[in-house]
Amino acid sequence: MRISTPSAQAGIVVAAVILMPMIGVALLIVNPWWGAAWMLFAVTALVVFTARVFRGAGETTAPRPWWQMTAAPFSSGLLSAMFLAQATFAAFSSWSPPLVVPGRVSVVVLLLIGAAYASSAIRLTRRGPAA
Repeated sequence: MRISTPSAQAGIVVAAVILMPMIGVALLIVNPWWGAAWMLFAVTALVVFTARVFRGAGETTAPRPWWQMTAAPFSSGLLSAMFLAQATFAAFSSWSPPLVVPGRVSVVVLLLIGAAYASSAIRLTRRGPAA
């Protein structure tokens, strides 16, 4: 299954971005660790899902190389910058005692996701538009 329609892609991402925090806040109220674990799992699952299933305009339905996260270097670079900014924010905002360790774990996970998108952007740029 490959999703290449921009409206379907946007709908999936918007629904996930609305539902993930709602569930995360409910779990956070019960236990800070559950809320943090849910959010990290949900973000990672969404990233893996979109990287493997979403396709850009004109992109084939054939499987992508393992390192390719998006169809174009610009979108990979933009998402890399977004995840690295989130990691920076998380590094400086998780000072309250129940969230210190989950905050540090989230920094590591967000840095890894940002690095994966940066690697994708670099490789797509090197590969060029012909591929």
